[in-house]
Amino acid sequence: MRIWNGYGSEHSMDLVLIGRFQTVTGAKAAQERMEALKDLAEAVWSDDDWRSPDERMPRELGEALAEMKLYDMGRYDVDVFALDHSVTRTAETVRIWTDESDVQGFLKVLLNYGAKVEVYSRHEWDEDTITGPDTSNRSDGGSD
Repeated sequence: MRIWNGYGSEHSMDLVLIGRFQTVTGAKAAQERMEALKDLAEAVWSDDDWRSPDERMPRELGEALAEMKLYDMGRYDVDVFALDHSVTRTAETVRIWTDESDVQGFLKVLLNYGAKVEVYSRHEWDEDTITGPDTSNRSDGGSD
């Protein structure tokens, strides 16, 4: 009989990232870049061999990131684009929904294209709600 002992996570962050741009052009460019990164992540990281911490970034990934002028992104930043997420755009606003807690890749794209970024958990916040979560249920009574 084998007993597995380890740590697991449900990946249920239910995060929303909102990037607000000064122009529609900036928002479109960021959305298009994220679509290209998703395609790249799915193509380059099609197997699990890259997960070795000692492996260097593949040359073709480095070249693709340089062509996209995303010089500050690494392979782990690109990896998030292969995981389940959705990206929508309405005028100057780009919204990203993900259950992952590692959102560095998304943030880098939004910031590289000039977005003002807001991040929140839909477990506690609703975009349409002006006030925050109900603090009466907090163990500290909601005081800060």
